[in-house]
Amino acid sequence: MPDPTNPTIGYFTVVQDDRTGWTGGLLILNRGGRPVEFQCTLPVRPSRAHEILFGTTMRDHLIGEVIGPMLVTKCRTPLSLLCCDQIESLSLNSRGDVPVALVSEAAEGDEGPITSDMLTGSSQVTLVNATLHVPLERSSAVETLAKHFDDMPDAIEPFERIREAIREAQSQIARAA
Repeated sequence: MPDPTNPTIGYFTVVQDDRTGWTGGLLILNRGGRPVEFQCTLPVRPSRAHEILFGTTMRDHLIGEVIGPMLVTKCRTPLSLLCCDQIESLSLNSRGDVPVALVSEAAEGDEGPITSDMLTGSSQVTLVNATLHVPLERSSAVETLAKHFDDMPDAIEPFERIREAIREAQSQIARAA
């Protein structure tokens, strides 16, 4: 259960690399934007049979049903809010009590423009320098939480920290092999 007096914000993203596979990262920050915890998966490499069977839903499956839940379950720090930059991550909203928000500015860079038909039943909440898309039923709770993170320097940059940490982990694995 998150501590309402000391909320945390999580950032979740998945990096796909043709050579290594799909690697997820979860960075938990305090109110000032400093790291509290970091989790990273080993690369998930679907077999050719999985690619055939899942077809165009492979990305949805890996991000929203395999990697995301695995990282959230491994997390030791109670989360107040989980931010993501991939629309497939929004399926995590149905898996727990923690609100999951799509950071519009980060998602637009990776996924192209966010359209309203992609986010049916959501509202927008401002967090520092970013626009969050959250389910309507969680918007007031997220608005309240967002006020606690006014000291955070940037609400988009943590995704780059995760990607850089994943690249570093992958390079260490490659050197060890």
